[in-house]
Amino acid sequence: MMPVSAILTVFTLVFAAIVWLRLLSVCFDDSTFAGFIALFIPPLALMLLMPRWRQEKDLYQLLGLALVCLLLSLTLHL
Repeated sequence: MMPVSAILTVFTLVFAAIVWLRLLSVCFDDSTFAGFIALFIPPLALMLLMPRWRQEKDLYQLLGLALVCLLLSLTLHL
């Protein structure tokens, strides 16, 4: 199952990169301070966006997909 695990790891990295770029875009549109928080501390920026989760629903869905791919990859690797 190593090839499947490797493919899921690649998907995880791609999804995480897309989420991070989208997070940077949203936070820099909000304010410069929030943008720098997203640049250096992404989990804190995600928590700052929680009150507006309905507006940024696709961001959280893609993050969930990245986490699911990561968990499946780790499970298949063992």
